Amino acid sequence: MKILLVDNEPDIAELLLTVLKGIGSHDIRVANTGGTALQTAAAMGGVDLLVTDVVMEPMNGFMLRDQIAKRYPASRVLFISGFDLSDYQEQIAGCTFIQKPFELPDFSALVEKELAIAASQPAPEVPETPLPVPAPDLAATASFRPPTQLIPRPSGVRAVAQPSLAAVPMAGMASSGAKPVAATSLPKASQTAVAIQPTIAQPVATKINVTSQPSIAKPSIVAQPHQPTAVAAEPSAHARPAATPKARVVLPSPRPAAEAQSHPASLIGGTLGAYKIIRQLGEGQWGPVYAAIQISINRSVGLKILAPDRAKDLTLKSRFVSDARAKANVQHPSILSVYEAGEVDGYSFYAHEFVDGRSLADLIKNGEKLSEPEALKVLRSAAEGLAYLQTNNLPHSTLDAAHIYVPKGAHPRLANIATQAGTQLTTEKEILTLGTALMAVLPEAQNLNAGLKTMLERMVQPGPNTISTWAALLQGLKALEPKIIPVEAAKISAQDRAAIAAVEAARRAQSRSLWMTVAILVISLITVGSLIYYKFRSNERDLSEQIEIPEANYPIGSDNKPTHINQFWIDKYEVTVGQYAKFLAYLNAHPTADGDFNHEKQPRQLSHRPEYWDIYYGNAVAGQSAHGVPMSLNSPVMMITWWDAYAYAKWKKRDLPTEEEWEAAARGPAGRTYPWGTEFKASRVNINTDYDKNHPSANGSVDGFNFWGDVDMMKGDESTSGVIGMAGNVSEWVEWPQGARFPIYKGGNFQSADATLYKRVADHLPSVGEEFIGFRTISRTRPTVK
Repeated sequence: MKILLVDNEPDIAELLLTVLKGIGSHDIRVANTGGTALQTAAAMGGVDLLVTDVVMEPMNGFMLRDQIAKRYPASRVLFISGFDLSDYQEQIAGCTFIQKPFELPDFSALVEKELAIAASQPAPEVPETPLPVPAPDLAATASFRPPTQLIPRPSGVRAVAQPSLAAVPMAGMASSGAKPVAATSLPKASQTAVAIQPTIAQPVATKINVTSQPSIAKPSIVAQPHQPTAVAAEPSAHARPAATPKARVVLPSPRPAAEAQSHPASLIGGTLGAYKIIRQLGEGQWGPVYAAIQISINRSVGLKILAPDRAKDLTLKSRFVSDARAKANVQHPSILSVYEAGEVDGYSFYAHEFVDGRSLADLIKNGEKLSEPEALKVLRSAAEGLAYLQTNNLPHSTLDAAHIYVPKGAHPRLANIATQAGTQLTTEKEILTLGTALMAVLPEAQNLNAGLKTMLERMVQPGPNTISTWAALLQGLKALEPKIIPVEAAKISAQDRAAIAAVEAARRAQSRSLWMTVAILVISLITVGSLIYYKFRSNERDLSEQIEIPEANYPIGSDNKPTHINQFWIDKYEVTVGQYAKFLAYLNAHPTADGDFNHEKQPRQLSHRPEYWDIYYGNAVAGQSAHGVPMSLNSPVMMITWWDAYAYAKWKKRDLPTEEEWEAAARGPAGRTYPWGTEFKASRVNINTDYDKNHPSANGSVDGFNFWGDVDMMKGDESTSGVIGMAGNVSEWVEWPQGARFPIYKGGNFQSADATLYKRVADHLPSVGEEFIGFRTISRTRPTVK
């Protein structure tokens, strides 16, 4: 039988692989991403049993199952997950599910049961020409739902992370409905290990440390299997989905002492404080480096240990601890994080983020090459990390190719090379080192994109045109990215290409008859022209109108306090995907203007490209669906942070409305509770009356909507001034009140049950975008009529 095991946590995959090999003589393969799994399945010639985790990126287990079923309909599926999937009965129907933590014999029994069922089924017909296995096109997948939609939403806790990214469970929170886990017994040895708290609060590090102060940096999707930062925030009715940790699979007992002693450090297979040591990764500056698991939360980590002979030197020991502290102060999405440092049983150590991937030095040594898009991502990640170290005056060791990692299917990372003190290369030499390493893993220069080739030459060749600053390098990268990493969703789909190819084949096989030739040629032109027209025509409508709100006294807030509001003009509709795309296009065309529109408090490393933008925008351009809901360029722009909304308004030479101005436009001089009056009418507003995240095909039986709708479709949700969609559809960012800890968003949304116009949410992090939060802008002078 052919068994395909898919899990993005290498240690768990290795453990389960051992169990599968013990069941019988089967063809067993392992993959760590959905895309790799599809390629592996094709190489196997089919799959009898797919054993897959559910929460993975960029292709989750449900999407992988669907792709496997298309190619191999007779395959059986066993889902494994640390999440309670009781809310996803429709997605797991017909499949077996076992929730982590589980005993290995239980897992083995389920596998044997599934194999017996597979063996009893008639052999499937194998097509003469196997289906192609392209890279997964997420933007064109109608069933796409961002990874956060798979994560339970405990109230009062907000996860700061993506989506990259998102599909990574958060440590320290219990999964809704998860079975209790017996506490792991730890050695009762003397332990002095303590978590190192960073001095710079940035949210992009994959750390477990919890702080009462919210972070203000934009979340990012990070490399598996690391955990995103957890930030304790004030309760919110619309808390960002909080992920639960992947529960611990019961691990086998440590190796016998005699076997462990065969390793020089005598640690493999045993535990060191809170960590189970799996294998040695190499030898570092201070001593051995191990792959380990933080037992309490099942987190994979790298463990650097000070060699016992060096630990006897108190000066070296002090430097080791000082270096660990310096690394813990580094908080950047492109740089590996340090979690904890301490001393246990005489071993000084520190634990850091684990990366499942190889370094540029490994690739160079093996003669392997990167594609241009991969190289560009590596270059940007390294440049951003090194620019951060320079900007914050953080000393670091000399850069080399071994410090730059290319994880499997994840964001490239820079090793944490921060040190307490020491010499380092100049910026010019670091850029030279980086450029030289990249050129060694790219194809021959004559085959490179001209812009990328020129940039690399300017990085490695001295002279007046050399790139000598990180700012100049990052500006050049921003200009190159749209050309080298295009939006895949906006390309001609495989179906369209097949249709065009069929037309061309018909033309080649056309009859010698002149009339037949002419007829086929005409049909071909019409078909191809129609395909191109319908694929690339814009579905965008002109929704740029602004509505005048006259100067007057307006009742504001739940207490209807009379407030004088000066005249202003407000967008009739929420800002759309198409409108925001023009802002991003401007930034791409003017890379040096990126900071011109930023708020003075915005973290410098953030961009204004929303999370999952390629997917949402690609679907909108193509008229495809997300969550089963059709999208267009007239859909409200989503996953917008407060910083994004502010920058867009400034780019338009406008402002975000104050809370008072927003209410004046929504409630009018009479201070209405809802745009239409004081009595709630469910059929007039897009809130959660019809919202059902598990059944997007419901399509709204009361208000007509499930999830969002195009911004001009909310005909019943109209204020007395003629402004549309202020009570529902998506909530809206407004101006950040002076002295407030958080910005505010106003209005109801498709997930909310409350459509009252005086409602305010004032505990949402400014750098966390959501599907249910958009915005609109105002002008304080009369807009020009085009």
